[in-house]
Amino acid sequence: MPRTLKYRLILLLLLCSLIPLLLIGSISYSSMYSLLKNKAERGITGNLHQVRLSFENTLSQLNYASQQLVFEGEIGNKLDAYLDSATDLFDKRQLGQQIQSEISLIHFTNPALGVIFYYLSSTGEVIFANGHVHPDVRIFEHPLLAEQLAMNYYGPHLSVNPLNGNNVLSVVRKVNLPSRDDVYLYIETDFKFTDRILNSDGTFRDTHYIFVDREGRIAYSEKQEVFPVGSRLARYTEHSRSYRDYFLFEDVSNQSWSIVAAIPKASYNQEIRKWFFQFAIIATLTLLVGFVLAFAIWRMVYTPLLQLQRNIRRLKNGRLSDMPQAGRQALVEFAEIHHEFSNMKLRIDQLIEDINRNAQNQRKLEVEMLMSKINPHFIYNTLDTIRWQARVNGHHETDLLVSTLNKLLHYNLGKGRTACIRDEIEALKHYVLLQSVRYNFRFEVHLNAPPELLELAVPRFILQPLVENSLSHGLKNKRGGVIEVSVRQHDDSRVAIEVRDNGYGMSEEDVRRMLSDTDEGPPHPGGFGIGWRYVQKMLHHHYDGQAKLTVDSGPDKGTTISLILPMESKGEREHAERDGR
Repeated sequence: MPRTLKYRLILLLLLCSLIPLLLIGSISYSSMYSLLKNKAERGITGNLHQVRLSFENTLSQLNYASQQLVFEGEIGNKLDAYLDSATDLFDKRQLGQQIQSEISLIHFTNPALGVIFYYLSSTGEVIFANGHVHPDVRIFEHPLLAEQLAMNYYGPHLSVNPLNGNNVLSVVRKVNLPSRDDVYLYIETDFKFTDRILNSDGTFRDTHYIFVDREGRIAYSEKQEVFPVGSRLARYTEHSRSYRDYFLFEDVSNQSWSIVAAIPKASYNQEIRKWFFQFAIIATLTLLVGFVLAFAIWRMVYTPLLQLQRNIRRLKNGRLSDMPQAGRQALVEFAEIHHEFSNMKLRIDQLIEDINRNAQNQRKLEVEMLMSKINPHFIYNTLDTIRWQARVNGHHETDLLVSTLNKLLHYNLGKGRTACIRDEIEALKHYVLLQSVRYNFRFEVHLNAPPELLELAVPRFILQPLVENSLSHGLKNKRGGVIEVSVRQHDDSRVAIEVRDNGYGMSEEDVRRMLSDTDEGPPHPGGFGIGWRYVQKMLHHHYDGQAKLTVDSGPDKGTTISLILPMESKGEREHAERDGR
């Protein structure tokens, strides 16, 4: 399956729907199976118990009725007299009518009773029957349920009434008469009574009942093809309560017989199958809903993702101008992504413009750098020409000035941002020589630097602006001015450079403005030149805040400018510059 968002969403949502269904279904199936099984078993055993009680009560009623017809007494004496051969016909007829009336009265007062008669086993004769009796009746061949003293319980079996054809229960009881011992009383139930009891199951309509005698043999079976009459029930229930397609439930009577209910497994599991079918429908609907939700979520995210994918392809192919603006998105997250992507596109456009502009500026800078190299070279050649011309013509002062200027320009325009103190002092001497010609007043410059400090590295062109400041703003036209430049070790790691003059000095406000002077805004009156600003910025950039610059001045007290710099050799500083520090 392709690893796409669509299929993964569908798979994940289906799993999220299926896993809880399986877990809940397995737990519910176990619980429902146990619940429905217990419910079915309670219904079956309860109904079976009621059937057993109904048959017991019915047999008790037969027993009670038989007691009224066989006990020694009026009926017994009448029956004995009736069967006595010495009784004349007239008396026998009267006795017969009286016995028949007693039987009719008992039948009338007991609606559950059916056919009642006396049976003479020696001759097979039936006498005093209250209904039709089969001419070839055999009362002792019915399925025997139980025996109690002189009474036998039979059934269920077909009624002896040939017009009936229904199953009945019957009792056969021997009538003890003084004159003979072959008289038996036969009583059976009403032809509808037995079927009404057996069809009273409200739990399972297709329940089949089996009657088992005291010896465990089947006396009656509603399912002859599976449980034939005469077979032993024990062989069906030897290992479990299940046999073939049936579940068997037994209830034992206190009269030593038992009744068994055979329930088809299909009917027994009907409720469980019904619940499982309902659960399957719910599970299928849940999976369909999960599939629909997955498809809806995929559709919800597909459109903005597709637009984002197209924009990324346009960005990759460099077609930024073809990218549409981010429209209104249904989801806040995608709206933010498209918004950020639009901002990124604008930023890329701006960066491309900056790169193009920087490329143009780079080309201009290269031209200017070439010009800056050409112009000093032209100046050097011109000054050399003037110097040699002055030497040829004998103008020694001009030769000296041009030679000094050329050396100073070589130093100031030289490569590298650092120099040693020795070179700075040497360039300062050249500068002082040129300035002594420029100014119309006399001044002196005293230099004091220990030899062991001359090789320390300092920013190039750091002393000249300080001395120039003293000449331009400190001494002005003052005669007898003195400028002292001293270099000394401040502590173990720093060196101090001081430029002191005996000029007019400055007020506190001028000193404050001098230390805070910047390039922004118009220069203040008596402002300090570009060289002073160079010194301030060079110290800040070169030493990253580790250098210290102070100005001590007052009216008519002169001015002292002090620099406290970290001690570095020139080799260490050049190595640091190559490393990009």
